[in-house]
Amino acid sequence: MIGVGCLEEGAFVTRQIFIRDFSEERAALQYLADMLAAKTFLVSFNGKAFDVNLLAARYILNRLVNPLDGLPHLDLLFPSRRLCGYRLENARLVTLERELFGLYRKDDIPGSEIPARYFFWLRRRDPRLIADIFRHNRLDVLTLAALTIHLSELIVPCPIGSRTADPRDLLAAARLLKDRNKDRQAADLLGTLTACDHPSSRLESQKMLSLILKRGGEWEKAILLWEALLRENP
Repeated sequence: MIGVGCLEEGAFVTRQIFIRDFSEERAALQYLADMLAAKTFLVSFNGKAFDVNLLAARYILNRLVNPLDGLPHLDLLFPSRRLCGYRLENARLVTLERELFGLYRKDDIPGSEIPARYFFWLRRRDPRLIADIFRHNRLDVLTLAALTIHLSELIVPCPIGSRTADPRDLLAAARLLKDRNKDRQAADLLGTLTACDHPSSRLESQKMLSLILKRGGEWEKAILLWEALLRENP
């Protein structure tokens, strides 16, 4: 099964390509290639280590042109770890959707059981064996879309007071921007955090912002922050 989601005419549409038997693999890969022909980038979760490499191998074995080759690829596993993973027990997709969005999957099939379930399907052809797989796969795609929006909103500037994300995540986003030498964007984000209700995030944001201001020659603003830090933390 290959699950795909994309924006079409203002709606997010999911499609699932299911190979009913091994003989249909080539047709499924060609269908995926046709579907991706007009796409300009790929978003995945752990796709760089698994999905893309697996599909590349199947395209080679079926002597087909790989539509993913050269396509810009954003693997959300890495920014998820960088921005949110430090406060979560792990960076699995189901953990992220539970902790970030408050979503709990009911009666969801564990991913480790899916291969065996598919082999049972090949022998018995009982659709009840794969219904759970369709649901699991579609939820993964929907969560991927929600995660893309969430992580983007941590980075993209927005009006002061309109951010509802965890201050610790926003601080991690500011640190990422600073490490990428995007001081102005980092400073804008840190400015919203200097008055947040999370004590450690507020302290760290004040420290980081003061150093950015110092590096930019804005000494008066930096001094005001240092004086505020001394008053709050003598």
